[in-house]
Amino acid sequence: MFTEKTYASFYRYEIFSWYTALFEIETTGMTSTNRITLRLPKNTLEELKKEADEKDLPLSSLVIRILNKNVSFERQFGSIKTILLSEVMFEEILDNMDQATIEKVAKMGPKIVRKLCTLSRWKYDIDSIIDNYFTTLAKYCGWFKFKHHVDHSNYHLVFETRLGNKWAKFLLIYVRSILESMKIRVDHESLDDDVISFKFVKR
Repeated sequence: MFTEKTYASFYRYEIFSWYTALFEIETTGMTSTNRITLRLPKNTLEELKKEADEKDLPLSSLVIRILNKNVSFERQFGSIKTILLSEVMFEEILDNMDQATIEKVAKMGPKIVRKLCTLSRWKYDIDSIIDNYFTTLAKYCGWFKFKHHVDHSNYHLVFETRLGNKWAKFLLIYVRSILESMKIRVDHESLDDDVISFKFVKR
């Protein structure tokens, strides 16, 4: 059975001559692999090769990462209407919002997440939201960095953002609204230097 490492030399020779890529993808937690062959346009392949070299990754690892993002993020979050917005424009919009408007928009969180759960067939409970929503936003959206710790029924969620104090306040209300919509009683919450923390017991 070939592995990613044994295919490395194949990539260097075959791909850039014939523009055909043969990948062996191993699913996390499983021993079986699926081998697929992709024929890519020359310019696409050259861009992938360049990015893989810049990130010091095997080409297969980069392609798998891109496919994972498509499956876990773009296909799921694409089910609700979204737009791309530059960070500068986003900050300008946020800076011109008063506190009442920030709170009104932030409290739309449960409605948005419920719709996403329905379309994606996720459970609307805290474990599902952590795995499918908060973790995915942290990985691909740039909203925040996210860490969490679960000890039996004790939960500790930590969100760290670099988008300023107004955004941090928005995020605090946004997450709190989602938790409250699931009938979770937050025992402790804090906002300190753009780091937001929630502690609660799952009952």
